[in-house]
Amino acid sequence: MSLLDFAMKRFGSAGTSSATCPVCGSKSSHPSAKIRQGQTLLCPKCKSMFVVPRKGD
Repeated sequence: MSLLDFAMKRFGSAGTSSATCPVCGSKSSHPSAKIRQGQTLLCPKCKSMFVVPRKGD
């Protein structure tokens, strides 16, 4: 892996975004990459698993 690949991977996953649980309405921060890729998130309050819908879907 080149230094540029390492840096892009490191900085790309460093950001966090806020997501709202559809079950309990609690807001929590999750990695931006997981939200962008449509991966399953876990609500820290009610332990529900959910996916943030993409805009336009």
